[in-house]
Amino acid sequence: MITVFAVCAVVGVVVLVASLILGDIEIGGADIGGPHADAGLPWLSAPALAAAVGVFGVVGWPLAVGTSLPVPLVAVVAATAGAGAYGVLMLVLRAMRRAQTGTVAGLSAAVGTIGELSMAIPAGGWGQVRYTDSESVRATTTAVLVDPAAVAASGAQVLIVDVDGDRLVVQPLDTQM
Repeated sequence: MITVFAVCAVVGVVVLVASLILGDIEIGGADIGGPHADAGLPWLSAPALAAAVGVFGVVGWPLAVGTSLPVPLVAVVAATAGAGAYGVLMLVLRAMRRAQTGTVAGLSAAVGTIGELSMAIPAGGWGQVRYTDSESVRATTTAVLVDPAAVAASGAQVLIVDVDGDRLVVQPLDTQM
């Protein structure tokens, strides 16, 4: 079990540092490593998952080696620490995303403008839209489609029609009437 903790510690820390330094990495059209790499799963984030795995290993490794605690208890303590790290980093990433895109009131300045999807939006999911708002501020933020059953490809031109929480609601221009 010590080997599992050691591998988790090393891999988790390396992936976390790489994803935070490199940001979004696009490989074959798929975003890897960024806070929006989850293609519609807002609770899934490569940096947060890497932090959870890394903390699991960093906590479990010394407990397994330096204490006489039973291995199942060490695993539970390490898993709890990893889950805590995941939660804290998700909160930090969410705050960072909001700071990048401004406040929800600031997002309303984008309504009525045309943007371009920098990340495809799957059915029922969300992606990213690049736009210049009515105050000439260039930004990229998350977006959902007006029709949740629809899909939109990366590069599609969209009209920003509303704000939903900290996301923009968009309508592909090719479906406008």
